[in-house]
Amino acid sequence: MKIIKFSIIFLILIINIINSKECTKNHECNLPYSYCGNGWLIDVRSIGLGRDGKIYFTARNQFDTSDNQLGPSYLVSVVKDSADRNPGTTIVYKITDEQPNGPVFNRVNGIGGVNQLSNGKFLIIKDMYRYLPLYGTINEQTKKYTTAFKQNFENSIYIDGDTMYRCIDNRLESVTPVPLSLDSPSGAGETKLLYNTNYCLGLVKVGTNLIFTQRIQIGDQSIIGFYITVANCSNCSTPSPMFSVTDPAVYSLAADKNYFYYSTRNGLFRVPMNGDVSKRMKLSDNPNIKGILRDQTSSGIYYASSFGNGSSIIRIDAIDFRIQTLYDYTGASNPSTSTGTCQCLSAFTGDNCSNCNGTVNWESNPITNSNYPVCHPFLPDGSVSYCNQDWQCSNNPYNYCLDNSCVCRKGFGGNICQYCSSNNVTWSNGIPTCNLYYHGYTTSN
Repeated sequence: MKIIKFSIIFLILIINIINSKECTKNHECNLPYSYCGNGWLIDVRSIGLGRDGKIYFTARNQFDTSDNQLGPSYLVSVVKDSADRNPGTTIVYKITDEQPNGPVFNRVNGIGGVNQLSNGKFLIIKDMYRYLPLYGTINEQTKKYTTAFKQNFENSIYIDGDTMYRCIDNRLESVTPVPLSLDSPSGAGETKLLYNTNYCLGLVKVGTNLIFTQRIQIGDQSIIGFYITVANCSNCSTPSPMFSVTDPAVYSLAADKNYFYYSTRNGLFRVPMNGDVSKRMKLSDNPNIKGILRDQTSSGIYYASSFGNGSSIIRIDAIDFRIQTLYDYTGASNPSTSTGTCQCLSAFTGDNCSNCNGTVNWESNPITNSNYPVCHPFLPDGSVSYCNQDWQCSNNPYNYCLDNSCVCRKGFGGNICQYCSSNNVTWSNGIPTCNLYYHGYTTSN
């Protein structure tokens, strides 16, 4: 018995050693099921400023020369002010229930709003189906995601304690309290329409004012207008734009009492709050800035950028414009680009990361001209969540693969299509037919 126990302990130690194997390049791990986790590719749609003085973002580890985000998502933090370059990131928690591809596709892609909720939770953004964003929270114990509400891709939200301001369709509204699950009545508490908008995009709150952008069509030209309105007004009147830009898209928006800050494909800009564009200043030429924060308690302007191996969190001082790198992929100290550990791709397990409790589909990576596996875990009832061949369906031929989902043949039902509604099944060429009864006659589907 002692020998058996010792063997089990020894085996566990060996597996842990394999899973924690240090690496500097992906080929040192069990490709293509695992990779070298030695840097973050940041989800830059939005970043968060916590009440604890840290910048929060979601990220994945990435392949050496690819900007594909592989492996599970993590919520990560970095201190907002530090004398050190790359002071080091901290993993808050790993998010375990993503489905990276397929008809039930969902994957983490940022943090909603710019503040930590008053109850200490984080509002996490997931992309669902065809990039329809879901907003919800993560249970820190189970690491599972709970959807709170859905929203259009281009629309924005801003969290201010227990109140959420959001642009949804053609409305700008406030919601109190912030919805934390779909079970919340009416999606939340009280919803108040502030006024109607035209595709309201970026949105921030400064003091008692809301600052936002919306798309304006003038003849054949589409421009972006910048607006200011009172946050908690009654019978709100539509404000006039403070200024406008002809860029095809404004990626992100921030503000303080003196300036607007916004990013486009042409870089990061600052414009006085009075809208005097003649005094516009370019703060960065980086064309990939899609998440901006302005810390109202200090002189810090923060932005996130993610492209190839250039993921970074940067601080710009609003007074002397000094630039400080809080995190970047090259030279990062935690996780280190010089040394990392071998990590399994999302949902793969085992000592060599090749086990999948579900179905495996191979995806093409055009950047590296190679293929990589994607594990699609079984649904809670044991059924298949993704397929591309009939044989992958758990009760084929009673079900088959259609549009990457296992569907029952006509007349069959149950979680794995095990029941025929008439209990009359005939076979032809290996395919079952559930014969349905109509007015005493049996008809085949």
